[in-house]
Amino acid sequence: FSSPSDSRSVHSKAPTNQSSTFATSAAVHDEQLQHDEYDDSFLFGERADDWFTTARNPRTDPTFPGVNPATGRLNAVKMPNLRTCSRQEMLDYLDNSWAMTDALFATLQGERAFMTAPPHQLRHPLIFYYGHPTSFFVNKFLVSGLIQEPVNPYFEHIFEVGVDEMRWDDMNKNEMHWPHVADVLVYRRQVYQLIRSVVETHPGLEPGHEQITEDSQLWALQMALEHERIHHETSSMLMLEHPVEFFQSTSLLPDYHESLTHGDKEVTLRPVAGVDYPVNEFLDVPTTKVQIGKPHDFPSFGWDNEYGHREVNVPACRANKFLVSNGEFSEFVRDGGYLDPSYWSKLGWEWRCFRNTKWPAFWVQDGPSGSQRFKLRAMFDVVPMQWNWPAQVNLHEAQAFCKWKQAKQTDKKVIYHLTTEPIHQLMRDTEDRSADVSSDDILTLPEGADMATASGKNLNWSYMSFSPVDALPPTTQGFHDVFGNAWEWCEDMFSALPGFRVHPYYDDFSEPCFDGEHNVIMGGSFASAGDNGASKFARYHFRPHFFQHAGFRVVEQKMDDEGAITLATTDVNAPPPYVNGNPFRSSERIVVSGASLESKSDAPGTSCQGLFEDLRRKSEEALESFVASSTSEVVDKPVVAREGTIAAAKLRRQVKCGEILVVVPSDEATPAVLEDKFELLASAEVPVFTQESATEARVTAEVVTAWKKIQD
Repeated sequence: FSSPSDSRSVHSKAPTNQSSTFATSAAVHDEQLQHDEYDDSFLFGERADDWFTTARNPRTDPTFPGVNPATGRLNAVKMPNLRTCSRQEMLDYLDNSWAMTDALFATLQGERAFMTAPPHQLRHPLIFYYGHPTSFFVNKFLVSGLIQEPVNPYFEHIFEVGVDEMRWDDMNKNEMHWPHVADVLVYRRQVYQLIRSVVETHPGLEPGHEQITEDSQLWALQMALEHERIHHETSSMLMLEHPVEFFQSTSLLPDYHESLTHGDKEVTLRPVAGVDYPVNEFLDVPTTKVQIGKPHDFPSFGWDNEYGHREVNVPACRANKFLVSNGEFSEFVRDGGYLDPSYWSKLGWEWRCFRNTKWPAFWVQDGPSGSQRFKLRAMFDVVPMQWNWPAQVNLHEAQAFCKWKQAKQTDKKVIYHLTTEPIHQLMRDTEDRSADVSSDDILTLPEGADMATASGKNLNWSYMSFSPVDALPPTTQGFHDVFGNAWEWCEDMFSALPGFRVHPYYDDFSEPCFDGEHNVIMGGSFASAGDNGASKFARYHFRPHFFQHAGFRVVEQKMDDEGAITLATTDVNAPPPYVNGNPFRSSERIVVSGASLESKSDAPGTSCQGLFEDLRRKSEEALESFVASSTSEVVDKPVVAREGTIAAAKLRRQVKCGEILVVVPSDEATPAVLEDKFELLASAEVPVFTQESATEARVTAEVVTAWKKIQD
């Protein structure tokens, strides 16, 4: 295995502040990778059979789980029923999950494709995502006691923790010593054999076994399998952000949806509703009460945030029949929506300006500036624009579209906003709502079938792409793609359900994101498999500037005589735990101001927000002043550990020699954590602002230290 001394140092530059469709050209870096004698020729073209690390080869074994014998393509299989699953079913689920990782990374062409960070520099290179799910198995097996010894402690360290950056401008320099792909391939093969041995011998899978529950040792196996499936989607999304030249599709992966327009066929430059994409009408969502939460005895794996129980009263509203398509979104683009700050939130406009974004990230400019000619980035190709596919955007863009649409309306008594978690429940078929605990489609998928064929949902890798927003059948309520195709951004901040408890095998899966800075996404995408997205109980979350295989639909709601609405979300009065105090609303009542949503003026906390923002700004100015006074050198952008010594321990390896690390607050343990690789520059008491809730905040004098890294 590789060690730090024989691994390659990968250097990359931060992206320039220019408009871009992510990664449509290989000219991402000015600095080239430093090549040695390593031969990466095996990483070009269709992979040889020895690339695949499972005991059975998915390309040569027609009985391989998930391989369609007619096409030879690999789809995801159903989740195991933890009450009735056999040992063989668990082995099949392992092989299917493991082979999908092999197949996805078989598309990367050459070592450089693995080692290059994405253009935005906010995530690790893809080599991390090749090794991370594998090391996760080992680490969780150690935590649970399924194994007693690590496989490769170095790999299990460097591949342990991913990235969840705080803001869109929190640029990780991504200088890291990563092992060669061949070494990680050997590691994956070793770990697979270890996992297979556990599945083949563990008494908890004997015939007639008790249900595998959250208290079972084998929960760690389920957790690692579902974590790997999350990373199939994560990796596919990051691949979309890399240069298209880095990839070549493999014959094992599913095809794009058959609607894809190929070749040089003329694509309409100005799409017409009803011709190039469907007219998106509003359908009624009646007022009713919904239940959210997964019972602990349901016989499938669930992430900790799914458990608990909450009932929410949803007022009458109307929601789009379809996800917003590229064609519908193009109206916003052509109307200058990206250039008008009145449509954007403050943070959203800052993001747009920082990125200089003028159209969706995966639209590829196909003509001179201003020509409004676009192609579309698909997984492994740039293809003609698909106007009837869902618009793939982040939360900032989705909310700006809603506000633009609102401004175009003559009826000023309605407000447009994104869907919410409770509203999403009501757009589903009754059997797909959380309240129905009799079954879940992901547990009953027939052998050899895909979710699109069996359930009418573009989920579980039925295709390698989006599908037209009207291609698959609607729910009984008339809504299309409530599950699958693209995730739906929601207005809800991600929060715990009453009864939430952290699982000891993975104590930081959900809790660090109960911070008011992550929004709920619902419904899953074509790349969602297993529990996270393909299950009706799934609740997932992303930061508003992140891209995912996610789109949105618009909800229309009437205002009352006071110009307010009741916004039914899961974050209002959400129970703890919280990150740095309660960030959630205490009232469902929302006043509409300038066609946007703001807290009702007589609701708790509204009058405090201006004061809080002023205090927050002054606190940040004091911190900046401290950093500036700590060194005579020009500081480009220090790395700030805002959760004290614990955060410093996580961030210290991301700081390169000569850079500054600021620890807020510091304590007596900070020097020991930073060891002798950092030099203390300054220490002082600095006012630190913390908002506890909508009505409570505090400013405390905390000891803050500035450190310069002097040794890598």
